Amino acid sequence: MAIVKERTGPLRIAQLEALLRRLPSDHEKVPIIQRELVTRRIGYQGEKSLNYYFSFLSDENMYLLHDLRLLGTNGFHFQIDTLLITQSYIAIIEIKNYSGTIYFDPDTHQVFRTSATHDDEILTNPLSQIQIQKVQLKEWLTKQNWPLLPIVKMVVFSDPSTKIVSTPTNLKIINQVTTAPALLSKIEALQSKFSTSHLTKSSLQKLAYQLARSHIVHNPNILRDYNINERSIICGVYCPSCKKPTLLRGILIGKWFCPICQISSKHAHISALEDYYLLLNKSASSNEIHHFLRTSTRQQAYDLLKHFPLNRFGAYRSRRYELKYPLSLGGSNG
Repeated sequence: MAIVKERTGPLRIAQLEALLRRLPSDHEKVPIIQRELVTRRIGYQGEKSLNYYFSFLSDENMYLLHDLRLLGTNGFHFQIDTLLITQSYIAIIEIKNYSGTIYFDPDTHQVFRTSATHDDEILTNPLSQIQIQKVQLKEWLTKQNWPLLPIVKMVVFSDPSTKIVSTPTNLKIINQVTTAPALLSKIEALQSKFSTSHLTKSSLQKLAYQLARSHIVHNPNILRDYNINERSIICGVYCPSCKKPTLLRGILIGKWFCPICQISSKHAHISALEDYYLLLNKSASSNEIHHFLRTSTRQQAYDLLKHFPLNRFGAYRSRRYELKYPLSLGGSNG
């Protein structure tokens, strides 16, 4: 089994963390942002926990792509938690980190959760989500002139204690749902069910890597999502000790200094530049960075930026730098 697209930390989580860092603690949107962050962290932990089970897939003719986001033929993007590709079939795997009892109602197609903290909570039906993804993936493959392999839907609840319930006549739906410990047996059953190869080994590899190359990073404008004005964002470089935006840039020593706790830091501005990227803009001028980092001069901001391998565009006075996340030091691009 080969992983051609790794699972990475969701950019949305990084944006939410940066937003909470850069908003006043009494801002009216803070509780809502905190709730979304908790939900997304729980979901991401559930997704990561399945890596253990995927590691037991030993078939070299299996390819995994995590967090795959493609442009559909209808002009809308669609995202798949995990895509398993074989010579005989493709499995769309949706991962949910829910605890308690999950009931699939065959008549209303609704999903209910009952747990110690939730009583008949209505959830989004993950099978309905996957059905839309299945249609979009099928159309994408057709447009790319790939043969139509059987596409299987699978919902995996990452919490082993989750109880899945439905009516006795609802076996078709229940067979598409499982918990993490039963994932491998589900995949073994698929291997037996779909025994006809539709792709050669080389074609399978080509498809997997074409899908990986077609991935489009989702980079939403979180301030617009929450209707937050840019003026609400706190500027400055945060002290790694007292966690306040108090650091000052020394003119001669080339370090950041905190007048409150008296510590110094050489690279504290890196996380501040990442916050700028996550919240405000993907590119910046040295003057904009000067104001955001609160450097003493625009030249200081320029001196900081030139140590990063960032693409530059525009003439000298209107020059802008394409920021990155994550950001790492390196040679300048000139």
